[in-house]
Amino acid sequence: MNEVVEQEIPKFFSKEELEELARESGFIIRKRNIDGATFIRLVCLNKDNLRKESLNDLTVTLRQEYDIEMTKQSLHKRFNEKAVLFLKMTLAKLLNRRINRSRILPLASRFKRILIKDSVCFQIDESLLEHYPGSGGSGSKASVRIQFEYDMLSGLINDLGIYAFNEQDATNSAATLDMTREGDLVIRDLAYMHLDALKGFIQRSVSFLCRLNTQTLVYQQVKGEMKPVNFSLIVKRMVGFRVNSLVEDVYIGKKEKLPVRLFIYLMPQQEYSERIRKAQKKAKENGRSLTKEYKARAALNLFITNVTDGSLTLNNAWTLYRMRWQIELVFKVWKSIWEIDEVKKVNKQRFECYILSKLITISLCWQLVWRIGKTLYRLEGKMLSFIKAFKTLRRYVADLWFFFEKDEESVKKYFLKFYETSRVNHLLETRGKQERSMELLVASLLMAASPSQEVELYSLG
Repeated sequence: MNEVVEQEIPKFFSKEELEELARESGFIIRKRNIDGATFIRLVCLNKDNLRKESLNDLTVTLRQEYDIEMTKQSLHKRFNEKAVLFLKMTLAKLLNRRINRSRILPLASRFKRILIKDSVCFQIDESLLEHYPGSGGSGSKASVRIQFEYDMLSGLINDLGIYAFNEQDATNSAATLDMTREGDLVIRDLAYMHLDALKGFIQRSVSFLCRLNTQTLVYQQVKGEMKPVNFSLIVKRMVGFRVNSLVEDVYIGKKEKLPVRLFIYLMPQQEYSERIRKAQKKAKENGRSLTKEYKARAALNLFITNVTDGSLTLNNAWTLYRMRWQIELVFKVWKSIWEIDEVKKVNKQRFECYILSKLITISLCWQLVWRIGKTLYRLEGKMLSFIKAFKTLRRYVADLWFFFEKDEESVKKYFLKFYETSRVNHLLETRGKQERSMELLVASLLMAASPSQEVELYSLG
């Protein structure tokens, strides 16, 4: 047990590293009454909810817990652009910690990383409209968008950033191409996967799996000529021959003609009827009617990939894409437990410090919970409830300071204590055949390995 836990314990920062980042960012220029490490503890590992605390509340915390005397006016001045830069650098360094692979899970034999990405949006006070313009609908006109991407194989976060609402997912997909590398498999929603992004992935030798956009033209080569795919005929043949799924080599885009494999899954009749009902209602509201082509495509779930070696099959492609939906639980944790979307009226710098501090804390907790989940399943075959584990970490978030100290024994004791709590109090409860969400991720990855094969372990270093 101890040997496994030692390999699983995440290592983050030392106080010395935080001070170095504070100096590099300009947050600390000379010896001040509040240093970088103390600022991190105040805004990231605050046992109270920072969004509810006034500057006066924070100065009381500094006096009572850190023996630092500071006026609220002085503290207000510390929430500046240099503080924002310090937190951005801290988050970036946390996310860019390199991982060492000690054993290889069979699922990783083909792909170095399997990246899942999505975004979450929420409204903020209109005083920040200039910096974070929203959609212009009802409610506040100011909104923020947080982009989140993680590696399914390691749990390591690849991208976590704050943007204005009007920076759409498609724009972000093109802007963050340099975060992908050869050997990756990228799984993203339709909003990210426009043709320019797909071409960018191909050029970088990055694999992708995504839904086929309903507006994208699809062709097949027939006797040397490009012919549009007849989806009505495909549906008719699949129903007639009782075939539920098939794969075809096709080309997409009117001009680009990108070669891809198309995975085709026939929808159950009940789901198809519901999909058509909603589409017809929406079309009627807009004064339109559904085309024959749309109805044919609606009877199918369509996915495209540039993987051609057979490592993605009709069976595992659908399973892998379903994993992308699990990211919704992550956003639920952010909102229901960490209340990241509830922010009072503050200036831009303090708002950004608040959001960044939450993202730093969430990143720390994410890595801890991920390792606890893997260890618990590997050693005891039990499923961890990520929500229960995060609730406990939220209540005792101040304890995470152990991970910023060069006291490996204290860190180990904390990990073991949290593991023992999790194996009793954080287990997943199932209700009949109810579909489980994020917790399936750990099990699905581990079950991919046969008993005779080694399981993948990761450690930060």
